[in-house]
Amino acid sequence: MGFISPESACLGFVEYENRRRALAVPLAASGLFPPMVTEMIAIGEQTGSLEKMLNRIAIAYETEAQSDVMVMTSLLEPIMILLMGLIVGFIVFSILLPIFEMNQLVR
Repeated sequence: MGFISPESACLGFVEYENRRRALAVPLAASGLFPPMVTEMIAIGEQTGSLEKMLNRIAIAYETEAQSDVMVMTSLLEPIMILLMGLIVGFIVFSILLPIFEMNQLVR
């Protein structure tokens, strides 16, 4: 399977629109969109509720994006705490090491 550029896929959409054919066909053929999206668009075209289907697709992807962001932030938080702990530990170590070395020289 070769790479299909978005530009060539859009030209296919314009061609189908000019011929008044279903939009879901070139969307599915382009391979740029998941099958769920193309199937929902096809159902929307058949029932005359394409706008509602596109809104449902947008809501589904928005919800998915929000949950992905929540997962990423929940993973990032402990990593940041660990990183800050390492930095503080390094600073404390760099302050205390010369003090201990001077103590050894005094003995």
